[in-house]
Amino acid sequence: MKRPLPILFILVLFLTPSGLASKISLTTTVSAEIMLKENSTVSIELLNSGDEPAFNLKLSFTSECFNSEPIYIQKLDPGKSFKGMINVSLKKEIGEGNHPLVLFTDYTDMNGYPFSSVSPLMIVYKTPTISRVSGILSDVNLNKDTKKLKLILRNLDEVEHEVKVRLFLPRELDCDKTEMNISLEPKSERTLEFRVSNLGALEGSSYVVLASIEYEEANKHYSSFANGMVKITEKKHANFPEWLPFLSIALLFMIFIYYSSRKLFKMRIRLGGSREYEVQAIEKFV
Repeated sequence: MKRPLPILFILVLFLTPSGLASKISLTTTVSAEIMLKENSTVSIELLNSGDEPAFNLKLSFTSECFNSEPIYIQKLDPGKSFKGMINVSLKKEIGEGNHPLVLFTDYTDMNGYPFSSVSPLMIVYKTPTISRVSGILSDVNLNKDTKKLKLILRNLDEVEHEVKVRLFLPRELDCDKTEMNISLEPKSERTLEFRVSNLGALEGSSYVVLASIEYEEANKHYSSFANGMVKITEKKHANFPEWLPFLSIALLFMIFIYYSSRKLFKMRIRLGGSREYEVQAIEKFV
């Protein structure tokens, strides 16, 4: 082994993580008071709890019932927060009760790569209502394939309901359908399936997905949200034991000590002994 140190050093660099990748982690808080007239205000707080700044942020609502203007933010540094207000107004006549509103947050990283997320908000128009229909969205692990996203609906009421379901996904994900209308019999359960695929989500990312569940009864509007998680799994790579990088570092240190000691041993023999004794001593040491 003529060059053990460079070879082992390369091995350590290959097996040992160079550091954690930087990331953007946005936490969104959305709230609104009861809407008594045709206009209302929604409060938004956005916190970047990651270690990389977010750029070109756009906050916008999507709704069948409300109009609003988006908010633009040029940059949000790590550890910083933004607080703002968005005015919303009625698009059309709606029934009293709870109505779903979904906030889309669009942004880019420092390389210009786009990301997005969805956040739920329930707008109460004049009178609050409590929905008897609820839902549970399954979690999905996704890569380049297409997977089934399941929504379990439960009607806890004593009467049948005509239910409208809408699915809200980040822009990096796609789905075969985003809206369904079904009949739910009293005290019944039903499972809906959506086929979700990856359009541009990065490996290792996790995305919240939402489903709004709505129905009307006695001129009142009832709504609820179900939320799930889509995780973008990483491709399978060669799996090394967790202890292997530490073993490599230990071996590198031992070889360094060995060669350092060998050089010192040579110097001592040369200073105080004969050439013949020096060669024998090195051979025994090796």
